[in-house]
Amino acid sequence: CPTCLSAMGLPADSLPKLRRYVARRGAAAECNHEDAERKTQEEMDRIWREREAREAEQDPTFAEIPRFHVRKSSARAASSHSSSSPVPVPPRDEAKRLRALMVAEVERLARQQLHEHMVSLIMEPAELDDCWRLLRAHASPPSSPTDERINYDGFCRVAGALPPRAAGTFFCASHFLQLPLDAWGRISILHFFQWLRGKNALLRTRAELSTYAVAAEGTLGERELEQWVADLLPQLPALSELREEFFPFYKVTAMRKFIFFLDPKHRGRISIHKLMASPILHELLELRRPDIPPEELAVNWFSLEYAEMLYSDYLELDRDQNGMLSTQELMHFRGGAPPGGGLTHAFVQRVFQECHSYRTTSEDGSHQNELDYKSYLDFVLAHTYRVTPEALTYFFKLLDMRRCSRLSGFDVAFFFRAVLDKFDELGEEPNCTVADVQDEIFDMVKPQDPLYITLADLIRCKVGDTIVGMLTDAHAFYQYDRREELMPHDKPEN
Repeated sequence: CPTCLSAMGLPADSLPKLRRYVARRGAAAECNHEDAERKTQEEMDRIWREREAREAEQDPTFAEIPRFHVRKSSARAASSHSSSSPVPVPPRDEAKRLRALMVAEVERLARQQLHEHMVSLIMEPAELDDCWRLLRAHASPPSSPTDERINYDGFCRVAGALPPRAAGTFFCASHFLQLPLDAWGRISILHFFQWLRGKNALLRTRAELSTYAVAAEGTLGERELEQWVADLLPQLPALSELREEFFPFYKVTAMRKFIFFLDPKHRGRISIHKLMASPILHELLELRRPDIPPEELAVNWFSLEYAEMLYSDYLELDRDQNGMLSTQELMHFRGGAPPGGGLTHAFVQRVFQECHSYRTTSEDGSHQNELDYKSYLDFVLAHTYRVTPEALTYFFKLLDMRRCSRLSGFDVAFFFRAVLDKFDELGEEPNCTVADVQDEIFDMVKPQDPLYITLADLIRCKVGDTIVGMLTDAHAFYQYDRREELMPHDKPEN
């Protein structure tokens, strides 16, 4: 058929020749089916060789360089073999451009429709007030002024009084059963309304993030997430006193935590789904509350007080005031272990070997590598959240000197010898040997392979943060070694 010839790349005028050949040979009674198929294939091969010869005459390069792809002609062009006028085909570059424009437009319309759908599910403040009023109006007996509750019948009546989009999003039977039931089959109105407001806030945040996602992949780039954080800051009362000159440093501080935990492989994209499910986003959105106590602000990474404390520590370490940290300057990092300066020289050298650094020239003309504020924040995050898998991955990369994805007894002994050297600098007398600590660490980890410790072993043992401290910080090892002496004891009763 013409379509088959077109798919095989044969010209349309080959069809009459094949028909004449089949009609001429079909009358031969002695020709069986296999012979007919064989001769037909030979005829088609002859037609193909004629085409190759014609192409070689038009362009001699076809005789040396074979054709790898044959442009598929349309069925309409193949069927119109009697017409000698060719069908106009747009140039290849123009066709690609038109297709790209069409795909981009379809993606834009799809994103717009998805965004409109997500926005339609969000309840406005007035609707939330009506929902709260309806829930209290349909409270189920026995009533209590301090603990109002509602059964499933009242729950359904409230759903019927609300718009259908709100009922389908927040008032399903599964939502009712998520909360604990009392003896009368009721749920707490206050707890359900708090859940409703939380889910409504998440839907609003998800709709906001979708407007910043340029690529239709459900991910955000670093610049896109940074723009969202910048636009969100005016809505956070806890950051109302953020000064304009400190704004760039705060933005970097906030972004590093998202990147450290949600993009550990440095792919440059963060999944919106992972971002919505992460406690990091909830920590940032907590700053929407106008009545956050000072003790919570003191431990919130995104609070202004915490960001200023981090930047102040960075400036304190930067003794030459060149905006970056050298090896000797990072050696004074406290890491939460007073009086500070317990990091070993071997470990700090590994930080500068593996982390992103800049080569600078000192006053005496010597060259050295230095860390910028972003790399310093990654270092602080790893120390602050040392129990997390992301932080253990960060430290394991530094301890894995041979980059073989496992730590041998030699690696453990190498880093602990640096800890013993640090004890000598501090004037302390260690009461252990390298071999004893090496055996103790392998006993604590219990690796699958008794000769090597992998990252999976370090995470699975649940004491990976302790082991990292023992191998990198003299103060951390001191606290571990004398944990029984430092443990608070109850005073004896008189």
